[in-house]
Amino acid sequence: MRKKEIGQAFIMVLILLGIGALLVVPSLRLTGTSLKSGQVVERQIKGLYAADAAQEYILWKLLWGDLAGDLMLQYDPEFPDEPPSVHYDLDVCGVPAGVTVVMRAKEGEGGMVLATDDKIRPTKTVKCGDEEPPDEIPNDWSGTVTYTIRLEYLSDDDPTVGLDAIYDILPIGFKPASSHYVDNSSYLRVDGGEWQWIPDPDVQIDQNQYRLLWPADYNYQTREGAFSSHPEFYGIEDFEVRQVKEIKFQVEGSLPDNSVQSNWVVLKMGDEDNTSTLSGPQAPITVGSPANPGVYTAGALFEVTKFSNPEVIPPGEPVDIEYTISIKNVDGTVTHHIASVTDFLPFGFTYIDGSTSGITIEEPVKTWSDDIERWVLTWEPGVQLLAGETKTLTFWAHTDELDVSGSYYNEFIAVPSGVTSPKIFFNIGILAEEFMQNYSWNTGAVIVPAYDSSSEAEGITIDANMSLIIAGITITSWQVD
Repeated sequence: MRKKEIGQAFIMVLILLGIGALLVVPSLRLTGTSLKSGQVVERQIKGLYAADAAQEYILWKLLWGDLAGDLMLQYDPEFPDEPPSVHYDLDVCGVPAGVTVVMRAKEGEGGMVLATDDKIRPTKTVKCGDEEPPDEIPNDWSGTVTYTIRLEYLSDDDPTVGLDAIYDILPIGFKPASSHYVDNSSYLRVDGGEWQWIPDPDVQIDQNQYRLLWPADYNYQTREGAFSSHPEFYGIEDFEVRQVKEIKFQVEGSLPDNSVQSNWVVLKMGDEDNTSTLSGPQAPITVGSPANPGVYTAGALFEVTKFSNPEVIPPGEPVDIEYTISIKNVDGTVTHHIASVTDFLPFGFTYIDGSTSGITIEEPVKTWSDDIERWVLTWEPGVQLLAGETKTLTFWAHTDELDVSGSYYNEFIAVPSGVTSPKIFFNIGILAEEFMQNYSWNTGAVIVPAYDSSSEAEGITIDANMSLIIAGITITSWQVD
């Protein structure tokens, strides 16, 4: 019996040896793979910690070091598309890491607290046939003119108030006998870019071809027939903050020789007060060689702009800002008087007493607005502007240690005296006080820069954006790749 058992045991040993050989090789391979994987994981972890440490170094340099100041010294306002940057090569506990910081000094993309009830900024461009430049045509020209209306929602208010309707006031030079709206030429698109232009329903043609209306059945008095009741307009009434929507259309005809022709856009909003937003004269078409280039033949008031110096300021330092308000009379037929100029300083800015110069040296009336939490300055210069004449008003403002990165906008309204609303505006509900308000929108911005930082170590990349806040710094984005 024992001999038989010995034989059986030998057979079992042989079987175990055979199976063991099959198991040992994969086990060794698994062990080798684990060791290699551990090395890769360890390297990636080291890279992650090193890249993170490089970003922490930048945070310290911006908040406590001299990095923000060094980048400011590199900034050149003549080349805003070439932002200042710096690169550091670091050794983080034996792991090499690199980090690049770029100072971003461009106006923000979010909504803003506007000084007026306006929310959507309308701007207008024009192209006459295939001529180059597109807004200049010779005398005796006739052909097709393409207008594009651009609407951008700028307010930081929740855009629950929709857009009811759009009026377009064509140049008075388009005489009904020789010009007309091109049927089926109206198109809509949303957010520009890759979207195709979508055909819109045709518009209402009113006032002998001079005024167009979308939707065609809108009634400004009853507010019936607004965009919200027309699904074929693809929801043009609803906006997100900073969203852009456009409408383009065509007019065919001819314009008077040696003239400059302007176009207006009027937006009717869906709020309780049935407010309106006027674009002012835009999209100039220059015909031939007018005696006063840049001045519209008819249907214009002021062209207003605002400039700040400096435009970019360092964080955390008291700064004095020079503001220049420019007012041009672009009405080619009438001398206008400037009745008042109202300026809305940015949050955190105060007027420097005795700093007014230009069209007046009188001190402004200063009031505090609880609605927008800003100082409001009002001058009443009472000076005249000849057709085509430009005059300026300059003043200084002070700010103490703006540590919050972002854009600080300055807005103003210039109002002429003795102006009535033309009939073509009045009979759509535009009163004289609305017609006369020449609003600068978000010009004259002062920017406290933000910073884009990218670090890399052992194949790990961290992209971050930092913004300064009062007595600290905040990370607005942090992405690991």
